[in-house]
Amino acid sequence: MDSSGFPENSRESRGISPENCPSQETHLPNLTSLDVLAQVASEGLDQELGFETDLDGNHCYDFPGKQTENQGGSHGGDTAETSAAGEGRVISGGVIMSEAERREELERKSRFESYKRHQEGIYYAAKTFARKLHSDMNEYHQDHKKQRIGENVAKKVDESGGPFHDAMEAIKKRGNLGSNVTPLKFCAGENGSNLGMRVAPSLLELSLRQAGKYAEDLVSLQCIPDGLRSKIASVVSSHGEVNARFMKLLVKYSPTEIRVKNCTNLVEKDLTGILHGCDTERLRVLELELCGRSMTEHVIGHFLSRSPNGFQALVNVCLKGAFSLTDKALALISRSAPLLQRVNLSDCSLLTENAIQILADSFGSTLKGLNIEGCQGINPSKVLGNLKRFKSLNSLSIAGLEGIDDDFVLGFLEACGSNLTTLVLSSCRELTDESTKGIGRYCPNLSALDVSFLDKLTDLSLQYIANGCSSLSTLKCCRNHFSDEGVAAFLEVSGSSLNVLSLNNVRKVFVNTVISLAKVSKKLQSLDLSWCRNLTDEDLRLVLCSCTSLRQLKLFGCSQVTGEFLTAHLGLAVQIIGLRMTPLLEHLNDLEPVFQDAFVSE
Repeated sequence: MDSSGFPENSRESRGISPENCPSQETHLPNLTSLDVLAQVASEGLDQELGFETDLDGNHCYDFPGKQTENQGGSHGGDTAETSAAGEGRVISGGVIMSEAERREELERKSRFESYKRHQEGIYYAAKTFARKLHSDMNEYHQDHKKQRIGENVAKKVDESGGPFHDAMEAIKKRGNLGSNVTPLKFCAGENGSNLGMRVAPSLLELSLRQAGKYAEDLVSLQCIPDGLRSKIASVVSSHGEVNARFMKLLVKYSPTEIRVKNCTNLVEKDLTGILHGCDTERLRVLELELCGRSMTEHVIGHFLSRSPNGFQALVNVCLKGAFSLTDKALALISRSAPLLQRVNLSDCSLLTENAIQILADSFGSTLKGLNIEGCQGINPSKVLGNLKRFKSLNSLSIAGLEGIDDDFVLGFLEACGSNLTTLVLSSCRELTDESTKGIGRYCPNLSALDVSFLDKLTDLSLQYIANGCSSLSTLKCCRNHFSDEGVAAFLEVSGSSLNVLSLNNVRKVFVNTVISLAKVSKKLQSLDLSWCRNLTDEDLRLVLCSCTSLRQLKLFGCSQVTGEFLTAHLGLAVQIIGLRMTPLLEHLNDLEPVFQDAFVSE
């Protein structure tokens, strides 16, 4: 510890000198330590009060007319001397003085004690000032560095111009005006809010809930339209009650669609009986998610041996999570389904790059949707050539594939990007702004984009997307390092067409984003602001008030939102998911990626 009270060689113990200052224009005292700063302040007080210091730095004072005795002795307490010669006088610290002189000395001592306390206060204030001065200098350097980085990024954004550049300039001016800008206000309607009240569930919705709850008591689905059957199956799947008995009811009477989101209870024997029990020549949509235990090469081969016509009308197939599906089994399905247009094979871990070649050989000119998300057996470097063969492809998901880089994405987009309407690139962590530059250049018809978990993207990506993809209606971001100004500028350009927006864990989202949402996002129906902890209750109220089409707001991890906000909006049409006491389990289907429909719907 040095004399300043700080550890030696610490930032606080070092002196403040001109070379340590932020710039030559900053005028700071040339001090060597915090003690010197305190000493300067205390010396000024000494002069003001009339005290002097000896060579050792001790404070001393003199009393006129006093006589000193025993100066070399120790100072004891005041004693009274009663003698004829000294009546009315006292000895105080070896000094013989009268009562008046003694009172004067006591007053001086009291004044000196007060001075010491005042000096200690000045010393503490001086040290506090110096510490703050050092801290301000450090913050200056940090802010100056951030400003330089921001200017470099802004310079890159400015170079290409376009709508995004104009929006960014407007946001900068809005920020520079500060308090002079009139903020948007929460404008309540006649009933206290301009949001509609929540509509009571219809009789159909109540019936579906009961059907899902008591699926074991269902005896027949005859005369039930295919669309309603799919809804019943979805509700039953959410309750985890899909078994062989329910599947037989579902496929009976030759439906054209079979959509089941949870087939974990089915085994090979069950799926074999189900496929033989339905009219596969009429079947157009087959969606069997999480069928890993039952969807095997043996089951497909056994079915085709007894039904040589196969799936003649099948257009869409979803086998998400079929971890037992092999390349050979996929080849059997491809040969038996000549009209196949959309294929969802996400999380089929046994598939290899040969699966892409099989699909390209069979459906190179007709396939419209392909989802190979999470297929870790596929080597991206060996499938690019086959992917380029899908000339009609408009939906592609390659999320989570290791080895996807900018060259891969640019190569594919250059060949097939003009037809793309849905693109999912989440968790392809090697991608940079170059990939989004290609998206803006080659994908003018893109309507849905997922760039979640791409932590190398900057605001330049938002610029490329905003300037190049004018038809975008769905954007999903998660854990991206976009700035508040960048997101706001993107919304100013593209927010008016957005229906679904996710800014999950984009932690820099703040007031500029809120203002832009309120201004332009009138069509927005679903908004995810989970883990955006800079937002206050007032910010969220402004979003709810202004985004009049909003029906779902996700706020997971937003611990700063108060209970009053939730209570005030429980009765409105907007479903708020993720806060305390909100019904999470009722909205599990809503939490799934909206992009899945692009690979299973016509």
